[in-house]
Amino acid sequence: MSQGKVIEVKNLDKVYRSGTHAVKGISFDVMKGEIFGMLGPNGAGKTTTLQMMGTLLKITNGDISILGHDIHTDERVIREKIGFALQEAGLDNLATTSELIAFHINLFGFPKSEIKERVKESLTLLDLHEYANQMIPELSGGTQRRLDLAVSLVHNPDLLILDEPTTGLDPVHRSELWTLLRTLRDERGLTLVMSTHYMEEADVLCDRIAIIDSGEIVAIDTPDNLKKSVGKDTIEFSLSEELNTEQQSSLSSTFTKDDIEYLTDKLLIKVDDGEASLLPTLKKIIELDVKVKGTKVKIPTLDDVYLKYTGKRLEDE
Repeated sequence: MSQGKVIEVKNLDKVYRSGTHAVKGISFDVMKGEIFGMLGPNGAGKTTTLQMMGTLLKITNGDISILGHDIHTDERVIREKIGFALQEAGLDNLATTSELIAFHINLFGFPKSEIKERVKESLTLLDLHEYANQMIPELSGGTQRRLDLAVSLVHNPDLLILDEPTTGLDPVHRSELWTLLRTLRDERGLTLVMSTHYMEEADVLCDRIAIIDSGEIVAIDTPDNLKKSVGKDTIEFSLSEELNTEQQSSLSSTFTKDDIEYLTDKLLIKVDDGEASLLPTLKKIIELDVKVKGTKVKIPTLDDVYLKYTGKRLEDE
């Protein structure tokens, strides 16, 4: 990933006329070639932030710099350099796939002589050839999302802003879209900023995540570092009989007291790396003649991270 800041957001605030304080003084940077995610429930301020970055919404306070341009003075330049795919695909039901792409290429003022070639490039980039002459309402949700991306990329932007890109898609189409976004980043050097309320999406797709709650960023880091911040992995042993005092004191000499928890029919041991520690730990347990029925490794999830930093579970929001 080549370094260099593509986005700098400083003390960004948005208060709507109604008095709703949607975004409360947030700051973050996005590096070139990064997939940066904003994770949080609906109403957390994610869309508002993206719309201010995309020049669609006026800023109440604070600063945004995109590709070295100040959003307060260079709105027009910024619009030319970014692509924006909104939550609801903004597609025209009366057009075919090719017609819609051509219309947008035209909007960006490319010469008439280039339109046909550019439509072809867009169809190829997003694998839309077989739908070229289909009317938009006939396309599946996943294909409409790809078309929405094609439209936001016609002018070869350096930055793509995506608001909840996979909402409403089934797991197969969601996974296909993730692969496509990674390809755009890897092959075109595109920087992507996206909002999501899907844990798995943030975990699998994003290089870094800002967890956003009630208009504030409460944590920001790589998915792995965020999960490590919650605590260690846990190896859970299901037991067919309780441990005796001798077994317990022998375990205490191997593991620290804080890392062991005894339940009636379970033994929990906290370790730094659950998968790597499973076999050696199991071997030690068997040496002590502990009667084990089953084992499982529990690794902290982003939902645990969300709970740690906000006091609630994202799934309940």
